[in-house]
Amino acid sequence: MDFMAEMAELALASRLRRLSDTYWQAVTATYRQSGVDFDVRWATIFVLIARQGPVAITEIAGRLGITHPAVIQVTNELEKRNLIVSTKSEQDGRKRFLSLSEAGQDMLPKLQPLWDAFITVNQQMIAQQTHNLLLSLQEMEAQLAERNFFDRVQDQLTTKKSE
Repeated sequence: MDFMAEMAELALASRLRRLSDTYWQAVTATYRQSGVDFDVRWATIFVLIARQGPVAITEIAGRLGITHPAVIQVTNELEKRNLIVSTKSEQDGRKRFLSLSEAGQDMLPKLQPLWDAFITVNQQMIAQQTHNLLLSLQEMEAQLAERNFFDRVQDQLTTKKSE
């Protein structure tokens, strides 16, 4: 048996990371096989910009639940690849609005069939599961949004000390 699976709850984060790595490797291979020069790390931000239209970095961070520096790192890469363009806000010069460039718009029809295939395969695998992974992830994320993991662990350690 897989040792990480044997460790059960202790290895939850490691198993999620391993699952994520498995997906990222497959998606990267699919992009390469299809001749699309696109990095898996860009996908969620690229899709949000494509769907949302001009969007600010702070809004991207908030909508995706990721850090502002992480958004800046990815958007800088997208700008270097000429897939997005940045315009400054007329009301606040510190604020940038991002939208797809012409090259980004041209890439969408190449990416969409791949994304459609990713969705279909995920739907097929989820349909074969006893427990829907997406719903389980949503429940876990909601619990952690209510009270983060660190605080929960600290409470557990304090309770154990007082026993």
